[in-house]
Amino acid sequence: MSQPATLSDALWAASRTEGHLETIEHDGRATNLSYSSLWREALAIGGSLAALGHQPGDRVALLVPEVQGFIRSFFGIVAAGLVPVPLAPPAQAGDVVTFGRRSRQLILASGATAVVSTPEITRLLGSLALPKSVRLATVDVLESGRPLSAPIERMAEATALLQFTSGSTAAPKGVVLTHASLLANVAAIAGPAGLQVSPSDVGVSWLPLYHDMGLIGMLLTAIYTGNPAVIMSPTLFLKRPTAWLDAISRHRATISFAPNFAYELCLRRVKPSQVAGLDLSSWRVAGCGAEPIRAETMEAFAKSFEAAGFRASSFVPSYGLAEHSLAVAMSRRGIVVDRVDPVRLGRDSVAISVKNGSPSVGLVACGSAFPDHDLRIVGDDGAVLADRHVGHIVARGPSVMAGYFDDQAATAETLANGWLHTGDLGYVADGSLFVCGRTKEVIIRQGRKYHPPDLESAIVGVDGLRPSGVVVFGIHRVGVVDEVVAVLEARASLTSDLVVDHVRRRVRETAGIELDRVVVTPPGTIPRTTSGKVRRAEARARLEAGTLLTGGRDAAR
Repeated sequence: MSQPATLSDALWAASRTEGHLETIEHDGRATNLSYSSLWREALAIGGSLAALGHQPGDRVALLVPEVQGFIRSFFGIVAAGLVPVPLAPPAQAGDVVTFGRRSRQLILASGATAVVSTPEITRLLGSLALPKSVRLATVDVLESGRPLSAPIERMAEATALLQFTSGSTAAPKGVVLTHASLLANVAAIAGPAGLQVSPSDVGVSWLPLYHDMGLIGMLLTAIYTGNPAVIMSPTLFLKRPTAWLDAISRHRATISFAPNFAYELCLRRVKPSQVAGLDLSSWRVAGCGAEPIRAETMEAFAKSFEAAGFRASSFVPSYGLAEHSLAVAMSRRGIVVDRVDPVRLGRDSVAISVKNGSPSVGLVACGSAFPDHDLRIVGDDGAVLADRHVGHIVARGPSVMAGYFDDQAATAETLANGWLHTGDLGYVADGSLFVCGRTKEVIIRQGRKYHPPDLESAIVGVDGLRPSGVVVFGIHRVGVVDEVVAVLEARASLTSDLVVDHVRRRVRETAGIELDRVVVTPPGTIPRTTSGKVRRAEARARLEAGTLLTGGRDAAR
């Protein structure tokens, strides 16, 4: 059978199989959706959208919190020849005011001609003073329209998805992904150099469908291969983390991905008695990506869930970004940790391995580039660096985005000389990529460079701190030495002085740098993206503006 050229082609091929999705909503309601039924419902929704007069290539914002409603709407938009723009629903966007502000910003930035949502969210959107040219439509009404006889034809190089970046370091940008780039990445993920997906594989995911790892890595990959998958509400996972592991156990799932914080949350919230009732022996691919991967978290998870049949060798550390559709590299060797000298890493930008007992920072191998894709580490001058030399991570290949929507300057800066400049720093050793941090977040102290994720790694694990409740950043002022600040989320019952002292000592001993300020705050203070990553730039801006709610004290040096 020929390879699909568009997402609609991929769904049509899946509809010829016996594959299906089980969707689980936030309240635990489970529904089976066969790929053949999804095909028919996509044509019905697509027919309604086409009847409204939309032109092929128009953008349609997608704001549906229900798992199955989102999936049906997504493929309906695609069937109509339109471009879905997935946005975070209220429960994941924060409070109603934040949801309204951000949704309006992205709807306008995308130039969307319509918003597909639910009656409840449509009422909220009605108060946002959107342009009259933006139609508001609900899933239930669209489903009742006259179906298309076939999807509206689109070329492989046509835009398939407008994926806004999460905005963890800057204002969100609209990443333009074509059908060809999406399917190239999905094929690489599923293929021999990736997850080696076979007909017997079953996926489970709670990842938000408005972000690339959940939408592309789990949903689109399942449909591309025709494999069954269980797609859960992220709200259900956050409320009850054991629901994720229960689903893997019950469905004998083989593939499931999550960010580092999810594994941490399971360590904190899943009780030994619950572990005893799980069977995770079928879980052959436990992917981890989307944020810094902590070796300590992976090792602790493997140890804690070994009794349930989990194998440490199942871990698949990964590196990717929206501008590369999703995945850039994957490691199928389990957790391989490179313990390097933090002083040499910061001072000389060289990763020098150290022996046990010496101060070190542990970095996790994220594998190598897929076939037909390239990955390099380059210096400021663009020259390729030798192994173990830290530099800019650049990539190229069929998975790379077409550009940023309506932003030629940013596109030219990011797609330079045929290479995608990721904005991340890393090095290569023994054929694997190790990610150090982001270029624009580097802290410079006495000529030495420090990467915030490395400093955060030294702090994670301090008793009383929330999982992923740490953010470190530098405050840069012209002519003044960088001020290094750590913001911590800690339980109110803890003594701030003890936490501060412990954190300072950890960073000093591990990285050889002194923190200038440690700000102890209550849970929920650190700003995060809708996918759970810390907004380092926003945290810094709030602190400088005096608007960061500490709930504790600002412990000056």
